[in-house]
Amino acid sequence: MRIFTIVLSLVLAWVLSGAVASAAPVVEGDTDNPVTAAPGVTRPDTPHCSVTLADGFRSNAADGSPRFYEGTLPPPQACPGPWAKVVMDQTVTVSGRQYDRIGDLRIGGTEVWWGTTEEPSGEGRRAITYHFDKDLTPYSALLRTPQPFRGGVENYTSPIYTGVYAQTVTLTYYQADRRHPAPETPGHVAGFGHADATPAAPVVHFTARDLPRNITRAYLEVTLEGHACDEQWFDDVPDDVAAKYPAAGLCGKGPYREANFAIDGIAAGSAFTFPHIYSGGIVPQLWRPIVAIDTFSLHAETYDVTPFAGRLVDGGTHDLSFSFPDIGGEFTVVPTLLLYTDEHAAQTSGALTQDDVAAAPARRTTVKDIPGGVNVTVTAKRHDVTAGYVDTSAGRVYTRVERTRDYRNTDDVTGGGFTQHVVQADSGQQTSVSTADGRVRSAARHTWSYPLTTDATANITDDQNLRISGSAEMTKTLADFTGDGRNWRPSRASREWLASSGVLARTNGVNTEADGRSKTLFTGTDDLGRPYFHYVASEHGLITENRELPPH
Repeated sequence: MRIFTIVLSLVLAWVLSGAVASAAPVVEGDTDNPVTAAPGVTRPDTPHCSVTLADGFRSNAADGSPRFYEGTLPPPQACPGPWAKVVMDQTVTVSGRQYDRIGDLRIGGTEVWWGTTEEPSGEGRRAITYHFDKDLTPYSALLRTPQPFRGGVENYTSPIYTGVYAQTVTLTYYQADRRHPAPETPGHVAGFGHADATPAAPVVHFTARDLPRNITRAYLEVTLEGHACDEQWFDDVPDDVAAKYPAAGLCGKGPYREANFAIDGIAAGSAFTFPHIYSGGIVPQLWRPIVAIDTFSLHAETYDVTPFAGRLVDGGTHDLSFSFPDIGGEFTVVPTLLLYTDEHAAQTSGALTQDDVAAAPARRTTVKDIPGGVNVTVTAKRHDVTAGYVDTSAGRVYTRVERTRDYRNTDDVTGGGFTQHVVQADSGQQTSVSTADGRVRSAARHTWSYPLTTDATANITDDQNLRISGSAEMTKTLADFTGDGRNWRPSRASREWLASSGVLARTNGVNTEADGRSKTLFTGTDDLGRPYFHYVASEHGLITENRELPPH
């Protein structure tokens, strides 16, 4: 909390001094284009080159079938590197009626972007346009040689769902200079595409081959995206509660989700995910025009797997698996290995010395009667430790990684199962300490907290005859610290908060009621560590307030 006190004090000082100004001349009722509060990627003031991967590319062919942009991406000749930063920009335009859809961009075998779309405003409404970006600098090793690419929104149309997404996608390479040096990035990026886990096949496998033999540090980046009964896994209930209210069609297996990952069959950790809500989630009017946190680019979690580095340098193939013990619908798994290498040695070696990763969390479920229904409370805790060493050109380096997770979900199920009030707390931290010759060489701590509250009441005959109302309050709090393993100092922190409510009623395909309001706030730092503040509010699907404190 200390870092947030510091950052918030700076933000408030600037606000009180009148430094906050409108991000753009926004008139009430002026726009329904989707917006978010999080800061965009900062750009260095250096020579740069942009490469266009898609220019107004339509997600569907004339016959309505989905299509994807593709080609070969070579490094730009005019900007050969090294690069201070590489940034992906996407601009999307859509009109008509459409569901939220999945989009991705794969370069080589690596999914460098995975996200979802905004639903358009409906037939007879003007097109909406939105933009988002992502820092691809961590994938620089992948971008130094020509690579095939393929990407786009996987969209399906029908006589009712007519929306087609037009996409413009560019990559901009910013040259490094003395003021903007190239950052340290992984020497090798190993991507695996994606795979879907289901109740019938709850374990997915990826094969890692041709890994460098001089790895010093290893990180596993994982994006998990839920579908079907796991799209909103946080309001799933135990099977016996779902059976108690069959007419409501509640999803079972309870609300706790994790993906246990292993390297060559050896438990390496437990992956989790931010509770993403897509733009059709709960009530579509909740997300028009302020979308849920990280809708357009799903948040990936990163796990330090350096203790396993000694196993990965043998020149052989390795199995990376993800197992979902309580999967209720479907989860897409998008993993990438980010591997740092030894510039002064062609070969490193090492061993795993500690592997205390529980097969399952300490979990408890209680169900009790309340007026008009039941309350379900689920708690879970994890405390996992892995350790190992790598023999490098700088000597033997020991790394110990400790992860904790503390989870609690309480769900009031009433109205015959058609009304739910969910309050979820999900938080934890990862601490990595590396030592050489008994001295701390590096120490990093990452903390996260994802509280979520949702309310929903539904009366659904089919997707053309329904009435649903609800609200959501979600927060993503992240903080990074450096230190000596005992004493920690903050290096970066952010808090993104959103609250929204809405209602949608439809009879024979015609909307009879559709309204919503929302507000969102980002406080913290941008990707350069500078204070940043952004507040946006909307009423009746239109932006009413937009205040931003640009970094100085």
